[in-house]
Amino acid sequence: MKKFALLISSLSLTVSAFATDLNSTLPETSVAAAHGYEQVSGVAQYGDGDWSQAVAIARCISMEEACAIADSNPEISYFFYTTGLQMVLGNPESDYRVFHLGDVVFFSGTPHWGEAQGLADGYIKTKS
Repeated sequence: MKKFALLISSLSLTVSAFATDLNSTLPETSVAAAHGYEQVSGVAQYGDGDWSQAVAIARCISMEEACAIADSNPEISYFFYTTGLQMVLGNPESDYRVFHLGDVVFFSGTPHWGEAQGLADGYIKTKS
């Protein structure tokens, strides 16, 4: 029984060592970067900020679809993509907006980011 336990533990060490080595050699990639966008992690448009530059909203779409929409509209300069299950921006007692996983809001102008760690990521168009 001790030999079996030793065998199992040595196999798990071998597997974890392989996984660690493999992960350290693989380059990280991003759909947004491939499409010409700079990612700003953990942000969304500030909830109490100026939303007058909002161009469009899309619900429950993929990152590829979000990039395609932004690419097709020269007015769009940035957007945020909701990655959490639900995010509430603004004051829940009065004026607020609710977003769910895959919801995207597209804007023109300059971003006014607010913290949204684990809930959304911002993307700024870097190509012309």
